[in-house]
Formats: sequence, C-alpha cells, structure tokens
Amino acid sequence: MVGVTIRSLLNGFIGPGGNRLSWAYEMQYPKACSHTHAVMLSNCRLSVLILELQKNIIRRSLCMKMTDAEPKVPVWPTVIRDVRKLWRIDKSNPFTEIPQCWVSSLNTIEEQRKGIIDLHPEVFRCTPRIDLLHRNITWQLNYRNLQLTKQLSKAEMPGGGRKPWPQKKTGRTHAGSIRAPHFHTGGFANGVRGPRTWFYMLPDAIRLHGLCSALTIKHAQNDLVIVDDFSALPSAEPQYLHELADTRNWGYSVLFVSDSAEVPTNLVDACEAIPSFVVMPVYGLNCYSLMKFETIVFCRLAIEILEYRILFHRHRAESLQKKYKYSDMKKMILSEAENEIDPTHVPFV
Repeated sequence: MVGVTIRSLLNGFIGPGGNRLSWAYEMQYPKACSHTHAVMLSNCRLSVLILELQKNIIRRSLCMKMTDAEPKVPVWPTVIRDVRKLWRIDKSNPFTEIPQCWVSSLNTIEEQRKGIIDLHPEVFRCTPRIDLLHRNITWQLNYRNLQLTKQLSKAEMPGGGRKPWPQKKTGRTHAGSIRAPHFHTGGFANGVRGPRTWFYMLPDAIRLHGLCSALTIKHAQNDLVIVDDFSALPSAEPQYLHELADTRNWGYSVLFVSDSAEVPTNLVDACEAIPSFVVMPVYGLNCYSLMKFETIVFCRLAIEILEYRILFHRHRAESLQKKYKYSDMKKMILSEAENEIDPTHVPFV
C-alpha cells in the first residue's frame, strides 16, 4: 500500500486538453474544498479516481463530502408536452430519435409557444433519398403535360377528290389529289396525333418515401411549423398575416396545410390577397409543393391525419407495387356515358 495525498498528486497533473488541474475549480468553490484531502488511497483506488477525473475535468470537488454550496440552476418556463402514443416505433434500434416540434398559435403576431409535440421518426426522421425525391418531382411535372395538337392526314382533309391535272402530256409530275402531303395545302404524312399525355403511375413505395424525405428535410431545416388551429387567426387582413410571417421568419412563400377542405374564412381571405401564400388540404400534400414553398405550416389535426395515412400505407399487408392497367381506367371512363342524355357522344379516350 502506497499512501499519497490527492492534493500532491493533482498539483502536477495535466488534463487531456493540456490544462493544469492545480485546483482551479477549488478557487471557484472554496467552501466545497475547504477541508484537507488527506485520504490515503491504494494504487487501484487512485487509478480509478484519475480515470474519473479525466472523464469530467470540471468537478465540484474530489472529496466524498457534499456541502451546501450548490450552483444556481436556471429556471426555465414550463412547457406543456403533448405526450401521445406513437404507432410502430422501431425499438430494436438504439439510435432511434423521436423528433419534436413546437406548437404555436396564430392569435398574436409574436410567436407564443403553447407546447411541444412528438413526431413519428418513420415520417420525420427517415433517410433522405434525394434520388427518390427527384423522381417524384419529375413525375409530377410530366403527368400534368397534355398535348392537344392534332394534325390532319390526307384522308381527313376536306376536298381533294378530283385529280388536279391529267396523268400524261402536261410535263408535270403525277398528282392524284391536292391534299397530298407534298402539297402546301395538303395533309400531314406523320403529323402530331393528339391528344397525347406523358402520364405514368409511379410506384406507391417511391411516392411514400419521397414524401417522407421531403417532410424530414423541412423539419431538419426548421421550415416546418405546427399551430394549434387555423381558426385562431383573429383578422382577415392580409397585412396582419404578412407581418406575422415576417416576424416569425417564415420567408416569402408559405403553404398552410389544413385537416380538410373546410378552411376558416379569415385564413382564406388573407391568403387570397397574397399570391405566395397558399392553403391546401392535407390529402393534397405532395413533394412538389413541399419543395416549392419555403415554410410549411400544419394545423395540429393535419399532422395526425398525415402520420396516420403514411404509416397505414407503409405497413399495410397489400403490395405497394400493384400494376396500373390503363384498360381498366378506360372502361371506367367509357362507362360514365351510359347515364347521359345523349349516349352516342361518349368521351374521347
């Protein structure tokens, strides 16, 4: 047993960061270390103490005796946490993080936080797949394009039934109709035959992961806002909503996502006067809109509906790769003409 005092040991001890631990913290807390550290330790106990000191350099005192000189703890305002049961969380992964978001209100221009809400990590903490997000946006930009141009062929052009000149003895080339494609008044040989669409069905798994990637990116960039209710907006004046967005740093363009198509009148009237502020129901949320607007503002109920629908489709028993058949859709469209007044003019498909 080798006896040594802790004071004589630590006077020459150099910490991991290169700072000499010559009881600098004792000077800050003189009452905590006023008595003598004349404790005789064995080599094993001394090594354990040194390792513990390396883990936590700024210690209150190395002695085992606690005193009444406690540092003051700052008092934070009380936050109401909305504890709700999250469905199907992967507890096997120890690194799973539960994302959170503040819940504010629209009744004042300055932000007043009402509480905090837990979000589902599978929706707001998924792996951001930029490639799948690009496929979703490309798909949305393509399927809305529709080509209505239709160029008439020789048979569809009016007139041209008479032979323009005799077959022989005129010195001119043979011609059977003035509506032939090589005439400037003729039809088109290989013209555009509209209407034409570039629609194709993107698999559900890619659409779901792209939507979760967009929500994860918005939440990580602090561009996702949750409010308690849109009906709390006290005024329909556009200037009030503009000042509210400017004070809270929402940016130039804002997308308000409601739980249904029935939106409070004050919010609708205020957004109609501001072109960059748009209101959308939660069932119309898409990747293109999430990337187009700088800030996404959800109401409290819209977040619950969105999480429920995404988790339902990601964990359902049916296959997400169901093949889309255009023939089935065509039969459904053609059958819509059965109850019309004039069933002879069926929709063109």
